Amino acid sequence: MPLSQDVLVRYVGRKVKDVYGRDFGYVIHIYSEIDGQVTGVEVSSGTQFQTVEPSRFKLDGDSFYVLPEWKAEALRVVGLLDKIRKRQKALEELYGKGEITKSMYDDMKRKLDSEAIKLKEDHMKIRSKLKSRLNEIEDQLVQIDKAMTAVKVSYIASETPEEQYKSAVEVLRQGRESFSLERDDIKKTLDRLDSQDKEPIEIKPSPIGASSDQKKEDQPIQVPMPVRVINTNTL
Repeated sequence: MPLSQDVLVRYVGRKVKDVYGRDFGYVIHIYSEIDGQVTGVEVSSGTQFQTVEPSRFKLDGDSFYVLPEWKAEALRVVGLLDKIRKRQKALEELYGKGEITKSMYDDMKRKLDSEAIKLKEDHMKIRSKLKSRLNEIEDQLVQIDKAMTAVKVSYIASETPEEQYKSAVEVLRQGRESFSLERDDIKKTLDRLDSQDKEPIEIKPSPIGASSDQKKEDQPIQVPMPVRVINTNTL
């Protein structure tokens, strides 16, 4: 659930970090409607300004942080897919028990089908986005390791003073830790998305031959009892 305007406005002018501990920028302004609904959060990051979706901001105790765009989108898709599956199961159960009419069943089925198609498209897009981000992170980790090696060589060769060396190593260490956390998070999210692919959303077709008002339960076939014919003619 997005944070309210009263909560977000307290952080205007303050620095916000991402969920992995990296500096994200400063909160500059909260955009909202007359009724108080927050529509965006303006954030300054270095020389760049961007309006961030309010649902990406989270408050955990005293910790105020922002989710990366890919994570917020993945959580949305995963949550909605789970919700559709639960509604699908409930719909089939109600209809199977004859508690809803065929017309009601068909109407809800069409809506679920439409929502499922849109979500499957979003599902594919977010998986592609996650894989692209994963490649970017791997490149960053390679760059950090390269820089770390160069810094150590320079220090051992007495080309870099100890104080500067320690500062540089700490920056690189924090960078590697943050990127590693994000990489592991992306891999877990991809696994979650892949597991949902193995359980595809499938709405059963409407049963054929059901009544237009209500599904009739199968009735046992009545087998006529054999009748013995008695010959009443006398000899």
